[in-house]
Amino acid sequence: MMIFGSSERGEKMDAARRIMRVLAICCLCNMASHAEQRNKTDDADNNKEKAVTIELTKLEITDSSLGLNYKIRNGSDRDVWVCSEPSSIPFEVYLTYDKQVLLIRKRLDVPCHMVWRAPPTPATYTRLSPGAVQPDSLLIDIPVAPRSIYATLDTAEVVQTVRCLALEIGYYDEDLPALVRRIFEVADEFNPESWNLDPNIREVYFRGLAVRSALSGFYVINKDPYGEGRVYVEYSHQALAGEKVLRMQINGVAIPYKGRIERLVQ
Repeated sequence: MMIFGSSERGEKMDAARRIMRVLAICCLCNMASHAEQRNKTDDADNNKEKAVTIELTKLEITDSSLGLNYKIRNGSDRDVWVCSEPSSIPFEVYLTYDKQVLLIRKRLDVPCHMVWRAPPTPATYTRLSPGAVQPDSLLIDIPVAPRSIYATLDTAEVVQTVRCLALEIGYYDEDLPALVRRIFEVADEFNPESWNLDPNIREVYFRGLAVRSALSGFYVINKDPYGEGRVYVEYSHQALAGEKVLRMQINGVAIPYKGRIERLVQ
């Protein structure tokens, strides 16, 4: 039998205590790590819940029509403004330049190389309150023929079956009327003669002036945007930035298409 002295026993007890403390610290660190990971996951879930989302509720393709039902949900904590009509027609639809996607879109912040005899009518953005859901539907004759406002279409026509359908909806996740008002307030501080800058310089370096010029009739056509719950926005040649896009894509469909396709403009 081995007999230990009091000092040796004390050293062994101190060593055991140190080991227990290390184990306890490791356990606490492990618990903290799991808690941190859980918090990160919770934050991601919360951000997902607070997002603006789009969901397909019904898709029906018959010999004569394409029916599409969807709903937009505002999961954020503020009002958002969703494009309900990009102009005088409720949506654009066309086959993309690669002939792969039938694109339906309601957006205003898009490039345009068209030359109009008269500018298109303003787009309509509808206010969607926090937690609100906005259902909508589209009905398009088959074979689908292109409808274009801002997209540039080629001259040649195609006849084919499209296997992919995409829907794009533009929205502002901020107070859109207030955004335009703030831009106007800053732009109005400039000398009006400066509005006659070279268009390229104005577009790149003084976009607020370009917005002020393009949306010159904003207050005339928007008497009470908050009361009406909608705001009308003229096309600004992408001077007014900040529009976000909800996109939904459906593969494996069979949709007859007849007409011109998108032309890729360099």
